[in-house]
Amino acid sequence: MQFTCTQENFLRGLQSVSHITGRTSTLPILKNILMVAEKDGITLVSTNLELGITTKIRGKVDAPGSFTVQARVLVDYVSLLPAGNVVVSLENNELHVGGNGSKTSMKGLSAEDFPVIPKVQDGVRFSLPVQSLKAALSKTVFAVATDESRPEINGVLLQLINQTLTFAATDSYRLAEAQVPLATTKDEQRVIVPSRSLLELIRILPDTGEVGVVVGENQVGFSTDDLEIVSRLIEGQFPDYQQIIPANFATQVTTGVEGFAKTVRQVSLFCRSGINDVTLTAAPGADRVTVTAANAQVGTGEASFPAAISGGEVSIVFNWRFLLDGLQAIGSDEVELRLNDEKGPGLLVPKAPDKVQPAFRYLVMPIRQ
Repeated sequence: MQFTCTQENFLRGLQSVSHITGRTSTLPILKNILMVAEKDGITLVSTNLELGITTKIRGKVDAPGSFTVQARVLVDYVSLLPAGNVVVSLENNELHVGGNGSKTSMKGLSAEDFPVIPKVQDGVRFSLPVQSLKAALSKTVFAVATDESRPEINGVLLQLINQTLTFAATDSYRLAEAQVPLATTKDEQRVIVPSRSLLELIRILPDTGEVGVVVGENQVGFSTDDLEIVSRLIEGQFPDYQQIIPANFATQVTTGVEGFAKTVRQVSLFCRSGINDVTLTAAPGADRVTVTAANAQVGTGEASFPAAISGGEVSIVFNWRFLLDGLQAIGSDEVELRLNDEKGPGLLVPKAPDKVQPAFRYLVMPIRQ
């Protein structure tokens, strides 16, 4: 095996695939990147057995072949090479890498021992803009449960119905939902994708272009011109969350996102550690919402923000971190907070949704005293 490519292209490709390597000690080869040199270019591959990433880079292939080396060492070394061409060759089961006066040799393992990355051949296929996919994932994946005792909420629900792709995530205390219209399919599908896979997808996808998606029986694949990501799916039934979203609300608060978030941060300094409780009080006729918190060891805090309030008076306790997560994902300068009473959930929706952004709503459960 021997090929030549630019240091910039080589490093970009390595950084795309290397992030998921080295997270297991049971199979040493999973710490490695597979390099395959063929007539049509150079392919770099990594996997952690849950997720597989494949990318292609441009280069001149003088001798086809394949080999694997430790990702961390190779990425660190190539990142320190000067700009220009890099020559990579395989000699006596050692990878030689050099460029502009630098050269090294690295031990590795045979490509034959590298796990096969499956192709998602059959399934529901559709495509959507990369910006829409990344935005919808960013608005939902933060709400995924981290407790692995309930695997069905350790991922994001992808539901395709009526040419609308819905993303939903919950940890049982809050729920984030984003929707993207599709024009490329009329199929229906409902699967759960692990959050770790989706976080990696957000990291490595480009900012522009189209991404193709194919949903198989046990796997889902995402692909662009030079990148392919294959992830396993989570078995189980995602909660039927629609039934917990109230059809009507008694009180509506409309306010600016920035002022709301700043006030919550200010008062959160006085909430009880581990509970993160702040109390919101809204009353019709008032033009402000009051936020309070108290901690026996620290003191009390009270602040308010301007708002338009309609409906009945309500005082409700929320986890301030959950509130901020929703406000940061709202994608609008103004937000509506819809409430019923101190025992019912609150719903955050953008006041003036950006047509470029996915439709979004965020449900957060109150802390019951």
